[in-house]
Amino acid sequence: ADAMRPPVLAVVLFLAMWTLMMAAMMLPSIVPFTIGISRLLQASGARRGRLAALIFGYFLIWAATGVGAYLVLRGFELIAASSGTRARTGAAVLLAAGVYQLTPLKRVCLRHCRSPVLLVLQHGQAALRSRFGAARAGLAHGGYCLGCCWALMAVLLAAGVMSLIWMAIIAAIVATEKLHRHGELISRVLGGLFLAAGLTLLVAPAALLAMS
Repeated sequence: ADAMRPPVLAVVLFLAMWTLMMAAMMLPSIVPFTIGISRLLQASGARRGRLAALIFGYFLIWAATGVGAYLVLRGFELIAASSGTRARTGAAVLLAAGVYQLTPLKRVCLRHCRSPVLLVLQHGQAALRSRFGAARAGLAHGGYCLGCCWALMAVLLAAGVMSLIWMAIIAAIVATEKLHRHGELISRVLGGLFLAAGLTLLVAPAALLAMS
């Protein structure tokens, strides 16, 4: 049992890498929101520390998510030895991600990530009252970003086992969804592509080799 337990250092390094990677990928989402709250805080003469609390709350979401991501990644690594199981697992991840990309929940979360002004209006007063309120505002924004991107993160983890190139591709897709003016349309098109890729893996598992 002890031999199967992952080294603490490996877990810590993964969580640090994951949080840094998420920080880079989510930068387009956190910067406008942070600027909006910062201006609100300055205009009201709020005490210092509110902005740091907000950023802490935002990245706390991604640090916590890293624990689940590590477990998922370990699971993918264990299944990767069997090509048949690997193909079925990849298909399941792609199909789940494809379906989620087309749901109303995805659209709501994406709109909040793309329009942080909504969150400033919703949580700005709470951020003004206390550091705890500012941290809650950061948590709320992080929660919407997680709701927007968790399916893409699952695909990222599955693809990361196959190729680092795919990790860069998924990261670019996340940024495009958030920044491009047709981000919602891109999200739906991406959902269709994920569904098509998942069905392809189900009927032709050998296609996985071409994607590796």
